[in-house]
Amino acid sequence: MAKAPYEIAKNQRRLQKRGDFLRVQHKGVKQVMSAFILQAGSSPDKLAQARFGYTASKKIGNAVCRNRAKRRMRALTAMALAPVSRPNTDYVLIARQKILRAGFAQLVTDLQSAILSVHKKLDNPPQKKQARKIGGDGK
Repeated sequence: MAKAPYEIAKNQRRLQKRGDFLRVQHKGVKQVMSAFILQAGSSPDKLAQARFGYTASKKIGNAVCRNRAKRRMRALTAMALAPVSRPNTDYVLIARQKILRAGFAQLVTDLQSAILSVHKKLDNPPQKKQARKIGGDGK
């Protein structure tokens, strides 16, 4: 049975492979908030849309709690992140314990501030410090 066109388009906007999550974790930037962690990095493919990934570990709770956390994160991205997301960027939302108890309005404001912070970090990457030479003739 073939998938409907809207399902195919929706799935192209999701990160599904472990390698994509690891790439964003190691080569991207992150912002830690009380209810979630937002990671962002450039996509290796030149896509016109941003892609999103969601993670909820067993620290969150049982399967019911993890699924609820992921549903809340998907709703957050649809409401707050998708309109201001950048093309050719991958975003990963990692749930923390507080996401289950926090009010949705508070989550939206936290996500909006995290987005601004992550975009600033992507625009201005930190510069590497040069190693100082120790010893020698003091020059």
